[in-house]
This record gives sequence, structure tokens and C-alpha cells, in this order.
Amino acid sequence: MLECQQFIIAVMEPPSVIREIVLDLGRGFYIIWGMAAVPDDNSVDLTEVLRSNLRRLWQELSNLNAIGDFVNLEGGGVEQHRDLRLRFHHCANYAAALTIFAEERRPLRVLELGCGSGALSFAFARVMPSDWTLIATDYSRQLIDYAQSIRARDNLMFRYVDIRDFDEQILAGVDGVMFLEVIEHLKPAVARDLLQRLHRGLKPHGLVIISTLDRSPFRRRFSGYHPHQVEYRYETLLAFLSKRENNPFADFQILRLLSTRVIRAAVRAEEFGGYFINRLIGLFRNLAARQPRVNRYQRKLLPLLFWVYGFLPAKRDFDLEGHLADLHLLSHAADVSNSFSLVAVLRKGE
Repeated sequence: MLECQQFIIAVMEPPSVIREIVLDLGRGFYIIWGMAAVPDDNSVDLTEVLRSNLRRLWQELSNLNAIGDFVNLEGGGVEQHRDLRLRFHHCANYAAALTIFAEERRPLRVLELGCGSGALSFAFARVMPSDWTLIATDYSRQLIDYAQSIRARDNLMFRYVDIRDFDEQILAGVDGVMFLEVIEHLKPAVARDLLQRLHRGLKPHGLVIISTLDRSPFRRRFSGYHPHQVEYRYETLLAFLSKRENNPFADFQILRLLSTRVIRAAVRAEEFGGYFINRLIGLFRNLAARQPRVNRYQRKLLPLLFWVYGFLPAKRDFDLEGHLADLHLLSHAADVSNSFSLVAVLRKGE
């Protein structure tokens, strides 16, 4: 395997980039230990609700039966992650959406775009108010068929929807839309078209909640993760949403999820091999896209690798309560360096 990796690097990657990656490893130590403390934010009174919602989502995920098949070949479902810090990150985004929607204090019909394996959709449906309904969608028919077969319930249904080209009729009767950790997978033109469609189809006062990784604390503007088209910082997401040609929702706000623990671990993982691995996988995917034979091997190899990954022991020393105590929801534009997620809330007018 190592020889294969070295061959791919030698063939596909310019030597200058490899040198840059190696040098980056040495230059990155200061970020890992230089995080700012969490700022006080007296204007936000939803942090405790956010923490409670995350704790409930975490418990629901923990109760799910282990799944042996990795149907989501971008890395498995969130319930299969061995990196519990990453699971916490995803749970925090869903907890934020649950907290924001709950402020509406009325029955809701919620549409989710990009549900993946449906594990967090299932957890969300388990803890949301009984008078809500969740329609979870994804562009992968395989994932939707899989989720519908084992996770559908009275208040949760799964449907195939490709957000690049969908019938706006699906928005009929929808009070809110969430697409969490999805916008970074879309080119700006596709994201622009999606927001236009959502604005046209949603009823007055409808909400759209978007979450995405905040790259602000990282030295690099891009993580190298191959499925991502764009990765945002607070300033760049604000600039994108502030242009009416991109975002027809005049009423919007960007919240931030803060955690020094999450950011330290994320930066450490990227500096100590994560970026290099992301680039390596991206190079292999690019090669597979151009070479049918490599693509055939890839489609056989990835399930095997994930199968092996499934036998690795998960870290059992994850301090959930410590991470919850370190979690904050920030609603103003303070200069902070421990923001790990951006949560944009868009509301349609009359």
C-alpha cells in the first residue's frame, strides 16, 4: 500500500507541493496551542438548550445498532465514525438546527437536503417535538433506499432528491429547510441556484438553516478534502450571502459554534497528516476518474478498506460532558479563533 501511495504521489503531485506539505507540518505547531479562550456572549441564551439537544442526539446515535456495511463511501455514516470529535461536530450542527427551529414554537414540516446515511436524521426525528415532521433527502438512491429500509418512522420519511435539479413542488407546505455540511460540496453557482429555488418555493416566513465547517482557525484556506468544492470562513460566507444575486433572503444571520477542544483536535489532525491524506485520496480519485481500470479497483478497494476500518477500536475516553461545557453559540461578529462551524439562518419575508 505504501509503495502504491508513493507511486501516485510521484506521478500526480508536483514536487513543490510535496515540499510545501512537509514544511507545513513544521510551521503549524503554533496554531494547535495558540487558540483564544471562549469569549463571553451575554446576548446568547440558547447555549444551554443547544447543549441539551446535543446530549439527546448523542444518546440516540449511541443507541443505534452498529452497521457493518459502509454504504456512504465518503467515509461511512456519522454513526460509524471512530473519531468521536467528528461525531460531536456533526451532532452540534443538528443540535443547532433543532434549537433554532424550536424557537418558532409551532408545528413544523422540515425538509432536509443531504441526509447521507440518515443516522442523524433518525436521531433528530427521535428528539424533535411530536408535532413536527421531517422529510430527509439525498442525491444517492442507494443511501435513500438504505435509510428508508431501516430508519423510516411515523414522523420521518426518506426521499430521493438531487438538489442540483429538483422539483420545487417538494417545498409545498414546508416550513423550514436544513442542509447541514452540504454547501461546501456545491460550486457557488449551484449554491446560488439552490437558494433561488428555495426562496421561490418556501412559504412566507419559511426558514433555511445552513451549516458548514468554519475554516477561520486553520492556516490553509482549503483542507484538501476531495468532495469539497468551496470551504468558507465567516467573512467569505458573509460576503457570499450578502450579495442578492446569490441569496434572495434579505433577512439572514450567521451564528457560530465555538469550542476550543474541537478546534485544537481538528487543527492537530490536519497538521499531523490529515491534510496530506486528504490530498493523497484526492489524487487517487482524480486518477480513477481518468482511468477506468483504476476506477474499477477503487470501487472494490474502498468497501474493503472501510470493512477493515470497522474493526478498529473506537476511542472510549471521549469526554462528552467536558466538550459540552466547552460548547458555545455565538450570535455576533466578534473576532474569535475557536469557531468550528458556521450556522446561517435565512428567513423568507411576506
